[in-house]
Amino acid sequence: MRLKADQNTTRAMNRRLILNCLRREGDLSRVEIAAMTGLSPAAVTGVTAELIDEGIVVEGKSTQSSGGRRPTPLSIDYARHWSIGFKLTEGRLEGTLTDLSTRALGAFELSLSDHGPVAVAHAVKDGVAMLLRDRREGRQKLVGIGMAMPGMVDVNRGVCLVSQRLGWRDVPIAEMITSQISVPVWVDNDVNAFAIAQQLFGHGRRRNSVLVLIVGTGVGAALIFNGQIHRGARFAAGEIGFPVEDGGGSTATQDRLDWDRRLTEPAMVSAWMEIRKRSRRAPAELQQAAEAGEGLALDYLSEVGREIGRRLSGLIDLIDPEVVIVGGEAVRFGPALIDPLVATVKESSFATPPPIEIDWDNNVWSRGASALAIQQFFDFESIAGFERESGTHPTGHEPFTARRR
Repeated sequence: MRLKADQNTTRAMNRRLILNCLRREGDLSRVEIAAMTGLSPAAVTGVTAELIDEGIVVEGKSTQSSGGRRPTPLSIDYARHWSIGFKLTEGRLEGTLTDLSTRALGAFELSLSDHGPVAVAHAVKDGVAMLLRDRREGRQKLVGIGMAMPGMVDVNRGVCLVSQRLGWRDVPIAEMITSQISVPVWVDNDVNAFAIAQQLFGHGRRRNSVLVLIVGTGVGAALIFNGQIHRGARFAAGEIGFPVEDGGGSTATQDRLDWDRRLTEPAMVSAWMEIRKRSRRAPAELQQAAEAGEGLALDYLSEVGREIGRRLSGLIDLIDPEVVIVGGEAVRFGPALIDPLVATVKESSFATPPPIEIDWDNNVWSRGASALAIQQFFDFESIAGFERESGTHPTGHEPFTARRR
């Protein structure tokens, strides 16, 4: 079947094309944008004029040189709009208010004694109110809310299909949040949200294929192919560490249990506590012992890092990405864990492995959730946000209307 693009579709695609070019490259003139995108100068002029009128793109100052006046540079006004991202875990809801570059403008954290869906929806409402408090333009500037959570998520319907950590199944969480707040809501698996943020403004910024590995309270992976997040036919792509019941004792079952029982950050801490009990030479916490160069800690983390590296090299051989990004709570153990991991990947991979980038800051979780809403500016194929049937988007601009019916 041949698809015929109408004028509005072409216009929207050209907007995304130009905004993505400015996101990746920074300040560019109209001539440079036309050369990089392949659009005609007339098309670039027309679209950039619209973006300037809307305040999304701004003009810089042209400078004088020996060859005459240089073209006027254009750039994205990332401060023009805001997004709010929430990272949900069993006992905590973390929120971050960001601009369109995912730069944090404010933070929110709430302990959850109840992580049931109704309690979470109300907590999100409270979080939005707190983050926008004393910000007069907050509601007008807010383009959407992103929720990152553990589990399998049907992003098209905003439904958590299953989350073992939360005990959820078939929960329409996006609809429940929009019943509290009249802005579009995006919900996705937390590792996918992390990967989207990395692709937009992190280590995957200029890459078309990315493999993300998160080693934290759980272990998960995310895949980006041709610049698009790959969620799978059942929204289960990347669930390499999904815990399963130890019934059959098969190799596949044991492999999954090893991820969950031995190679997560809590599992490492628990194993180190056992080592401390057996040895008087290991008095410190695992991170402190590693930073102090304690031999037992270095040996233990090296063993775990090499095991993760062997498993990661198998994923790399299967996918062959341009870059690998490793993040999660376990990166706090530093080079003692990461250096053996990287060395093992280099030793075990079939071919020369791609660059392995580490998210040392580990502060991108809720910022990653914020990117779920922000990606609508840069990705024509992005999932539409879920919002009330009768709602209208605060910005009032066509590119941000994303009502699902």
